[in-house]
Amino acid sequence: MGIDELFIVPGRSRDDESKSVATLVRQWADREIIAKRLEYHQGYPALFREKMKDLALSIGLQRMAVPADLGGFGWNTPERASDLLDVLIEAGRADASFGVLLAMNYALFSSAPVSGPSDGGSLIKVLSETFSSDELVMPAIVLPGPGHAGQTTALFKSRSILARVRSAGGDSFVHGSRLRPLAAGHDAGLFCIVCADGNDQPGLAFVAGDAGGIVRSGPIVTTGLNACTNAEITLDDVKIPSEHVIDSPGAVESLYSRLGLLLGGVSLGAGLNFFEILQNWCGSRVIKGSSLLKENPLCASVLADVAEELSLTNLLLHDLAGLMAQSQQSGPMDETALFTYAGMIGSRSQQAVMRAINRGLELMGSAGYAKEWHAEKHWRDVKTIQSLMCGVAAETPVKMDTARFFFSCSQV
Repeated sequence: MGIDELFIVPGRSRDDESKSVATLVRQWADREIIAKRLEYHQGYPALFREKMKDLALSIGLQRMAVPADLGGFGWNTPERASDLLDVLIEAGRADASFGVLLAMNYALFSSAPVSGPSDGGSLIKVLSETFSSDELVMPAIVLPGPGHAGQTTALFKSRSILARVRSAGGDSFVHGSRLRPLAAGHDAGLFCIVCADGNDQPGLAFVAGDAGGIVRSGPIVTTGLNACTNAEITLDDVKIPSEHVIDSPGAVESLYSRLGLLLGGVSLGAGLNFFEILQNWCGSRVIKGSSLLKENPLCASVLADVAEELSLTNLLLHDLAGLMAQSQQSGPMDETALFTYAGMIGSRSQQAVMRAINRGLELMGSAGYAKEWHAEKHWRDVKTIQSLMCGVAAETPVKMDTARFFFSCSQV
């Protein structure tokens, strides 16, 4: 049985467009990456960039969240959350780095206003032109984090905001030192930075990668996502148009919520391909000379753990996408509720996929750690995704968000 028949999502109906896009991405992943794992590994990272261009430009995934009236697919609305999730699951099956770059792209459009000034400089128009171009664009997102020792910062729900934005003469200026994006900071063509204004209120600043005043460090060595080369960035009063700053209530929460869903989908996709690898491996391994390994009760119990973690993650993430589709009412409580549930489900999803891969690797032994099987790359990539967001990575901030929402805690 295939993964669609095994990992079901009850009550979900997809239109013909969403079905065709997800099928196209799966077929591409199977043909271009999964069937050529060893060749792909040996040609990394040159092959990654070539294949990413195919996925983003030839298939058009770079334009998925661009509004339809501005040249894209129009999948920037909450109703399309499940469809974007399906696309990222398929991208994650091939290579989690594909998924992470696309997830950051799609998350940007969840926070950008759908309309703006008619002078052509509005944020939504700039984003649409950027991602509708014939060039591959790598976005990078800078979220609040643990902060720096001895430095007092503004806070977003107990997370330190390391960047500042100020307005002067009709423009805005962004300043921040040693900011670490989630991924791709070394080659990013666009930065979305959570920053604080003069009143310590959080907002989002969108900064072009070639803006004057940006200094990037050398590449940072990471456990996984090696194709998304990261680097710390420092901004010295980088000038941006004032309309490229979003200070509306709930903008940062919306960005976090969408990232929790989309990055969860990427990790789930990697986990599902690991399942396929494990399924193939255990279907031909024998013990005691004749009996299949998977028929041993202890081994079967381990295999059940893998299936259980991935199945429940699949259900949780699609439920979260359904919540986003239903969340059309305005108001701080609605946004706070969605932010809280996205944090809980995003955190639990990353943990579950990691547990599934860990259990499977225990059973596979040396075969799981050999690069030829690709299982170890999925482990490294998911582990890195788990560490990207302060919240999904560290349990404490999400626990505090949950306590504030459910128990009205005000001092944590």
